[in-house]
Order: sequence, then structure tokens, then C-alpha cells
Amino acid sequence: MYKPTNLINMANKNYPPIALWNPIWTIIWSFLFSPVFGAFLQRTNWAEMGEPDKASISGVWAFLGVLFLGGYLFAEPFLPDANDFSQYYFLICWIIFYFLWVVFNGRFQVGAVAARYGDSYHHKLWGKPLMLGAGGLLLWTAISLTYIMGLVMMGVISIE
Repeated sequence: MYKPTNLINMANKNYPPIALWNPIWTIIWSFLFSPVFGAFLQRTNWAEMGEPDKASISGVWAFLGVLFLGGYLFAEPFLPDANDFSQYYFLICWIIFYFLWVVFNGRFQVGAVAARYGDSYHHKLWGKPLMLGAGGLLLWTAISLTYIMGLVMMGVISIE
């Protein structure tokens, strides 16, 4: 009788078969969709791997990312517009927050998954997370534009 080979159990018998999002791609996609996206997916991966402490740390990073995005959204109209450099405030803050997340949280899962499973784990499909990430960007853009339009219409700020 033929028995199919279970590659996951052959790779490392200490850990059960598992389905994860590739942690390298969570870091890559997070540059576009924000560290909130990557931290949330890595939180899910840590939970699947049975690491609740690391999952909660990733959850804190996701929360910090939401605070950063929301804080910047509401503070941006009131930032000084003194020079040509001011148009890059958000981009600079985004890159700094992204690299802080990668250095202090995001990169650790890459090594943990490689050490435990190698490439012998079920790779979850990216369709749903990418659509949700794109939807999150659209929602953030819509909220940002609505907020700015409201401030302009109430006379709080002027567009020159």
C-alpha cells in the first residue's frame, strides 16, 4: 500500500505541520501596505507557531502602526510648511517606522520559521491579505481626503 510522504514531518519531527504566510514576504509587502499589515500577519503566524508572547508583541506593533498612521493623519495639516522638504514628512516618517518595525520585530520571524520549518510548511495564499491591504490603503486615503476637505470647508486650514 502506497503512503504519500509528508515533507513537513520529514523536515523536522519536533514541530507539527503548519500553514504560515511567508515571513520574508510579510516584510516586503509591509513596505507598500505599512508595518500594520506585516505585524498583523506575523502576529497570526506567531500564534500558529504556538508563540503567544511573540504574537502579542507583533500585535503591539500593529497597534503602534495604527496610532502612527492615525496620529500623522490628524497632525499633518498643522505641520509647518516652511520649505520644500515639508512635502516629504510622511514619506520619511513612514520609512523610519518601517525600518524600526523590521529591526525590532519583523526580522525575527524569518529566522524562527527557517530554523523550525525551513521551506517545508504550507504557504498560505496571498490573495485575501493583499486585497485587505489594498482596501486598507484606500480606506486610509478616503479618511485622509475627507478630513482635509472638512478642515478646508470649516476654514481651519486654507489651500493655497
